[in-house]
Amino acid sequence: MTSGIGSLMRLVGSLAVFLVLPVEAAASDSQLAVGSAKTQLNAALQAHFRGVYRNETLDTQEWRGEETFDLWLHADGSRTLNVLTNLAARSALFDVNLRSDAQFNPLEAFVRYWNQGVYKGSGHFWVEGHQLQITSAGPLGRQSDSLAVPASWSMGSHPVSADGWHTARFDPTGEPVQTVSLLSIDASADVSKPVSGRFVPLKIEFIGEETLEVPAGRFVTQHYRLAGLNDIWVTEPHRIVIKSEIPVRNLRYVLTEWVSAGSGMVMSDEVESRR
Repeated sequence: MTSGIGSLMRLVGSLAVFLVLPVEAAASDSQLAVGSAKTQLNAALQAHFRGVYRNETLDTQEWRGEETFDLWLHADGSRTLNVLTNLAARSALFDVNLRSDAQFNPLEAFVRYWNQGVYKGSGHFWVEGHQLQITSAGPLGRQSDSLAVPASWSMGSHPVSADGWHTARFDPTGEPVQTVSLLSIDASADVSKPVSGRFVPLKIEFIGEETLEVPAGRFVTQHYRLAGLNDIWVTEPHRIVIKSEIPVRNLRYVLTEWVSAGSGMVMSDEVESRR
């Protein structure tokens, strides 16, 4: 019996090394970039992060939905972002997978949209040389298109967690307000329009550096304004959006959970209790 108890205690002790007590909110992104044993054994991966946003009204903090994401960093410097956005207030569900190179240049995307309770369809976007190939499928059937890509551009697939990648197109040595090219993907509830995209101008304004505290922790961020109305706070080096606000629409997204594969839960907000 004593031997059995001793074995149990050794097992508990070995498990304890994988449990991380909550750290202070000042934890930086660089402190969290620790790969798990499973990640380190995979030559295609260098690190893995996971996060959750709460979607709420600005004035009353009423729950409107949430967004979860997984960010995978690869050995060649590229990134894969998997996102599921539950827009409960709009009866919408966005399932998005994005891939970029080390400089956040878009390489490929797959999106699947529900909006107003209706399935709109899916779209596959991938870069071939100087062309963007597009294949969409949905109520209209299968459609294909091809667009010439600008030298520098970003992909607008609608998840908040991907909005930080737009800011990589901002030149910090240039003017405080710059215009970049954005591929705007149609995610509307109008099923007469396929899940395709077109290039539109996107104005990006750099507001300044700010230290921001949210339920997921305290972060040094760069504050940007997109299209003159969407304020986002982004942290380096992976351009994670910490908070996003659109005052004219009374909307806010705030990071409530931030998990590093190697260190476990860093901070968490009790989302259920706030609904």
